[in-house]
Amino acid sequence: MSIHTLSAPAVSRPPPLNYRPRLDWREIVLRRETMLLVVLVTVVVAVSIVSHGGFWNRVNIDSFLVSSAITAVPAAGMTLVILNGGIDVSIGSMLGLISATGGLMFAAGWSAALVVPVFLLTGLALGWINGLLVLAGRIPPVVATLGTLSVFRMGVFLMMGSSWITAIPPGLTRFFVSTHVGPLPVASVLALAVTGAMAVFLRYHREGRRLYAIGNNDEAARLVGIPVRRLRWATYMVLGVCVGLGALMQLGQTPIVQTTSGTGFELNVIAAVVLGGTELSGGRGGMLGTVLGTLVVALINDAIVLMHIQPFWSGVVLGFVILVAIGVNESRRAGKAMS
Repeated sequence: MSIHTLSAPAVSRPPPLNYRPRLDWREIVLRRETMLLVVLVTVVVAVSIVSHGGFWNRVNIDSFLVSSAITAVPAAGMTLVILNGGIDVSIGSMLGLISATGGLMFAAGWSAALVVPVFLLTGLALGWINGLLVLAGRIPPVVATLGTLSVFRMGVFLMMGSSWITAIPPGLTRFFVSTHVGPLPVASVLALAVTGAMAVFLRYHREGRRLYAIGNNDEAARLVGIPVRRLRWATYMVLGVCVGLGALMQLGQTPIVQTTSGTGFELNVIAAVVLGGTELSGGRGGMLGTVLGTLVVALINDAIVLMHIQPFWSGVVLGFVILVAIGVNESRRAGKAMS
């Protein structure tokens, strides 16, 4: 008869009280946010050398910060839209139409207290229209917003004709650009408040976490009871309000409305979001990356001005940045799938 000895099951011991998990420095170094910080520092140093210190001029710093804020607020809204698998390429024309609407009211003598809410409400209405086309009309987001890009721009031409609106109250410039909270213009403080609130929403609020679930698999999200349609529609309206606030800040920086106002603005915003690590397929991304991506985009535009390069190169560089960012995202996804 063979005798089998029974061994006692292994007991997992708790770690000692002074245990500290080891930091994975390789993971930290390779994170998108760390790489963007390295890019920011490198470009700032390069631009400072080429411009002979002109980058650090107080006027240029304020212009850079306000430009970043004008892009950051709509980029925060765009992050919500892209996270759940959508996109809105009409925001440049949307910004132009909102600016024309508010500008005409300013020119008619309306007070800022009455006109400022109109910027936000007009953005909300235009975002609602985009959500209607995408969700009720079941039109793919790119196709729907390409259509409204043209429609909104035509609205600008119909409202303004060939004239410009210059009757913008100087109070907008004083408030958004000239007034500082510490070292930052008010526009930058507002942008930090908006992006910070959305970062908290995405990380800790139930509806924020649901956006990631929708972006990863909308059908599975629907089966577990997530109101996919309502949340997606809401993100388009939030983006519209963000564009309305961005239009206000842009009039503070450049107090004039032209028929071309906002042209190409969507390129800046989408480049900032994609560069920050939010995947166009949805489900992955965050607000910190969007903020850093916004700073990189604003820095590229500022560098082109300081280095006296033709402005059209800005669109070329940003288009290249979008292609590279999408390529990096897809490579990382393929690598994770194989591992």
